[in-house]
Amino acid sequence: MRILLDENLPESLVSALRQLGHEVESVNTLRLKGLDNSTLYRQVAQGYDLFFTKDAGFVHNVRTMRPTSRVKLLRVVLPQQPAKPFVKAFLRAFHQTDWSHYRNGDDWP
Repeated sequence: MRILLDENLPESLVSALRQLGHEVESVNTLRLKGLDNSTLYRQVAQGYDLFFTKDAGFVHNVRTMRPTSRVKLLRVVLPQQPAKPFVKAFLRAFHQTDWSHYRNGDDWP
């Protein structure tokens, strides 16, 4: 699975998901930090299957657009916590998720 992580998620999540065999990039690893959300979604995210963010405004804006591709932008609603426990909770939820039940713009998990 090809996964993109927004700049508001811990960078340690990139390597953790790569260890599971996924192709993973982040806005930071792609050096796109500060790029406006519309451009990010319409031009960059289209090459991915899943795009995770914690930005509620970004997700709200995408919900109002017509879907332009198969990428699913999902808002991560796990509680804010230090990176290590956050990554652990993210991976636990990731393993338990049936992605077919989620639509573009949904809250996850």
